[in-house]
Amino acid sequence: MAAALSILMTAIIWLTLVIGGFVFIMLCVGLAVVLNGGELALPNATAADDLSPLNFVFILATLAIILPGIIYVCLQLRRILTTLADGDPFVPENATRLTRIAATLAAMEIATIFFVVCMRTFLKPSEAISHPSLGINFVVWAAVAALLILSQVFREGTRLREEEKMTI
Repeated sequence: MAAALSILMTAIIWLTLVIGGFVFIMLCVGLAVVLNGGELALPNATAADDLSPLNFVFILATLAIILPGIIYVCLQLRRILTTLADGDPFVPENATRLTRIAATLAAMEIATIFFVVCMRTFLKPSEAISHPSLGINFVVWAAVAALLILSQVFREGTRLREEEKMTI
């Protein structure tokens, strides 16, 4: 099961790189088009010039945080799965990895909130690609709390196992 999940994490990493990279490139092209007054140097290609360049800047900045965050979380999960496949998941490094995953998810959520606030503050609804709603994602914060709890469980499990090894 750990091997299958590790393959899944690898697939998610590659999908994030490919799809995220494509979206990132398309947004960069969109930013260049808007900065160029809606003209694209391709035959019969025009774009709306009434969009604010800040649209693209905020979305690109959000993607620049979210995409590496997803990849980082998947890499940490793969390392945890490797220890599970080896038959020894209660190692101190896994507790640290779970804490890092929790911190990454929290940072991604804070960055998302920050960029939504910036978009809603600096862009008029008429010049925005989208006008995202501001809200707290309680599922993400519950996941952060659960990961922090699990990291403490792993730390305690590791400590108890080490203590057990020392008893006769």
